[in-house]
Amino acid sequence: MGSIIYLHERNKKSNGELDVVSADDSSEQERLESIRDGVESMLTLISGIRKDPEAVALSSARFGIMRMCQLYGRAETMAFVGRCIDTVEMAEDALNYKP
Repeated sequence: MGSIIYLHERNKKSNGELDVVSADDSSEQERLESIRDGVESMLTLISGIRKDPEAVALSSARFGIMRMCQLYGRAETMAFVGRCIDTVEMAEDALNYKP
């Protein structure tokens, strides 16, 4: 659902932008995608077990956003959240598209 972010490289950069894994670093991209997919699977499972997907979504979003704010600051975190929302809206538009 988007670019892979190099979290551990963030503090090394002087311009404050997130590193994006290049296409030629496929093993790192696969590793990060595996983590992402595993976390999403666990959250889906917990949502089903607890029968409260809203609470799971809110608590996981809170954790992620607060941690990103600590790592990257408010502006980059807000930009990331905005891109996530844009991605969901584009996916919904594509699913609802009727020529």
